[in-house]
Amino acid sequence: MATSTPMLRQYHELKQQHPGTLLFFRLGDFYELFYDDAVTGAREMEITLTARHKERGDPVPMCGVPHHAAANYIARLVRKGYRVAICEQTGDAAQAKKLVRREVVRVVTPGTAIDPQLVEARETVYLSAVCGTGERMAAAFLDLSTGEFRATEASGRDSWARVRADLEAYAPREILFPASLAPLMKSARDEFAHTAPLPLREGGEASSQSEHDAEPSRNGAFNGATLTSLDDWLWQGESCAAQLCEQFGARTLEGYGLDGKYEAVRAAGACLRYAQETQRAAAAHVTDITYFEPQDHLILDQVTVRNLELTESQGGAASHSLFEVIDETVNGMGARTLRSWLLRPSVRRGEIETRLAAVEELHASQIKRDRLRATLKEVSDLERLTARLNMNSASPRDLQALKHSLDQVPPIRRTTSDSGASLLQILSENLDELAEIRELIGQSISDDPPARLSDGGAIRDGYSAELDELRDISRDAKRTIASLEARERTRSGIASLRIRYNNVFGYYIEVSKANSARVPADYERRQTLANAERYTTPELKAWESKVLGADDRIAQLESEIFAEVCAQVVAETRRLQATARALASLDALAALAETARRRRYTKPVMHDGDEIEIVQGRHPVIEAVSAEPFIPNDLYMNNSTDRLLIITGPNMGGKSTVLRQTAIISILAQMGSFVPAERARLPLLDRVWTRVGASDDLARGRSTFMVEMTETAAILHNASPRSLVLLDEIGRGTATFDGLSIAWAVAEHLHDSPEHAAKTLFATHYHELTELAERLPGAQNYQITAAEREGEVVFLHKLERGRASKSYGIEVARLAGLPPAVVARARDVLARLERYELDVFADEEKKENGAQPASEWDALRLDEAGLKRAARRARHKRISAQATLFDAANQSILDEVRGVDVETLKPEEALDILQDIRKRIV
Repeated sequence: MATSTPMLRQYHELKQQHPGTLLFFRLGDFYELFYDDAVTGAREMEITLTARHKERGDPVPMCGVPHHAAANYIARLVRKGYRVAICEQTGDAAQAKKLVRREVVRVVTPGTAIDPQLVEARETVYLSAVCGTGERMAAAFLDLSTGEFRATEASGRDSWARVRADLEAYAPREILFPASLAPLMKSARDEFAHTAPLPLREGGEASSQSEHDAEPSRNGAFNGATLTSLDDWLWQGESCAAQLCEQFGARTLEGYGLDGKYEAVRAAGACLRYAQETQRAAAAHVTDITYFEPQDHLILDQVTVRNLELTESQGGAASHSLFEVIDETVNGMGARTLRSWLLRPSVRRGEIETRLAAVEELHASQIKRDRLRATLKEVSDLERLTARLNMNSASPRDLQALKHSLDQVPPIRRTTSDSGASLLQILSENLDELAEIRELIGQSISDDPPARLSDGGAIRDGYSAELDELRDISRDAKRTIASLEARERTRSGIASLRIRYNNVFGYYIEVSKANSARVPADYERRQTLANAERYTTPELKAWESKVLGADDRIAQLESEIFAEVCAQVVAETRRLQATARALASLDALAALAETARRRRYTKPVMHDGDEIEIVQGRHPVIEAVSAEPFIPNDLYMNNSTDRLLIITGPNMGGKSTVLRQTAIISILAQMGSFVPAERARLPLLDRVWTRVGASDDLARGRSTFMVEMTETAAILHNASPRSLVLLDEIGRGTATFDGLSIAWAVAEHLHDSPEHAAKTLFATHYHELTELAERLPGAQNYQITAAEREGEVVFLHKLERGRASKSYGIEVARLAGLPPAVVARARDVLARLERYELDVFADEEKKENGAQPASEWDALRLDEAGLKRAARRARHKRISAQATLFDAANQSILDEVRGVDVETLKPEEALDILQDIRKRIV
């Protein structure tokens, strides 16, 4: 520091104020990074690392990017989890005697992104804050790019689990937490183990935002979100409540549902403060907050969203997902609204039916739908435009886009004004035309403004007389010079007189020495040269001052006018947001109607009962991407006679498809969409649970079977009679009889438990489980049918009552491409094993009598006796396993019988006990 230049000392001072960030330090037309920031930045941005003061023994590492291209580089860093502090020159370089003043004007973090380069149009970007103590936890979620603000609070021993489920569902990019919660967040982060460890101070205490190491850090990640620790004092309840009241212009938070929600207030207040401090702006577009409970919508945890491929396929791509299939929205606002409806479907029948009625009307009228969608296509992202205006980061083109979008409101209102559906009527009424804002922008902003205000030309000619005059001066400088020069030649009689300009003297009149005696008396000498004299005049000086200051004044005046226009638009933020939300909902509803028309979806019937009745249901994604016609299926469930459906059938027959399409149809209905079925009657579900597919989690030391059992345990503990449970191949990850036992017990529990008896679809290759349908009153057997034709299996993909006899695994192996020799041998071995299992005792009897084994077994090239022993053991194990399984299931009944006092038992009591046993026995 002692040997640093003044500029580097200034850099160090700013870096100390913003540790844990990459400091983009403005030098002229470049942003420069120094020291370790430069090393990290060059690596992550893939640019050249150079050095300053190379002639010294201690060169300073540095790298830089042009200021006009910085946004893309910053976006690349923020997407990787870094925090970037943007340092600008805030002093006037022309007036600075030594070093121009610089300040950090904004800190860009993963959770506070608002720039178009950092946010996808169809994606919501949440900043989250988590806090709590003991058995009370809370979380807040803020999308700074739109102003959406939500909070929740949970109590009880499972409070953290519930808040964590919300974190997984909302998938924030950045999570704030108090330093005292570092152990809890570190534990959660370590389970995901995506990035470097969370910075810790000595003694294990978590560092605060102001105490991060000087090295830029991503602070670790939870579920892909950057973790950011803040000092505990920033989470004080009273200051957080005051922060929120000031933001919303309210005296109390009771009207926002936060009365008595102490932890939720802390989380929301800390979240808002962090956003304001990093952006150096008031974030006035955050105008309210919504408090929610988990039961306010159909719960879809991260496992279910992934298994059902709601927003992305199993490979992680957005293609071949349900959202891609139904997303016919024409702007970003509508897409985000549709995505929100999909991930958080409603549980209120009235709200669902209101949406369905609106979709039905738009579905029935193609003319209205096409006209509405065509107009909505001209609407820009009003939510994010409004946010950028409030965060002082809007461009002139943003204002022009805002006006163009508002110009579409009157025709949209005309299109929807005669709607019969109540929701369309309400949305039409909520569309504010904001005529005065449209007029203001139309009068003040050019039709084709520049991308940046500094490029000039943003303000329309005729809006400001002073600006017009300055522009005339700037444009007409050469013409004015020529006119003034001609006039002075005439006045002085000096034909060789010239008006010239240089950076030292500005504008001057140059006269040769031979003509110096003819110079008018009002000329003031400026400089004497060997062959000429240079002069100025009061008129030239006044004109020079005006010309030289014109460009600077034009830039200043345009900036002032633009700021005034923005301020007037910002004053109407609430009206803009209400209009934006109405337009977004209209786009989402029109998209659902368009999807229904294109893909032949029908309106579902919602009811308050417990019956699921789907006629000719289809899987929407498979139907959309498959070249083959989709074979639809019927399905019926209720909470009494058909609450546990045991589905058997061949591999690749479609068991998993039936499971998934049932859940997807229910989810689509509860979000307000038509469904891929000929007819559907559906109840209101509270949660969809899935345990499908096989995956391990080696990073956390969990095998495939451990992941399977963990997810199954969550279902068994939390499912309710209003839930829908999808179980696919439970127990296949361990030994056969272990897995069968677990599958049997899981199915029984979901059938028998009064609190957890959910409607369950149970796909399995354990054919022994079909016995449950004969023993449990609410269980039914279904099968996916297949047929054997000319030695090959034909998958019919039809769901029918009954049990399957085979799984056709070898046929699937053949289709997968196993060598023909391997497939043939597998069939041969299977046939021999099945035959030996039936004839094992007869064969042994033949052997004991001295008979030779059949020659056909020689082809197996196996030891005959060993093969027989294997088949016999398999047969005996199946028999004994079933006996053991049934005995275990009946053990509680046996224990009760042993405890009966037969000496005092009355005949009628004995009869009652016997009848009860007959009902319960397996």
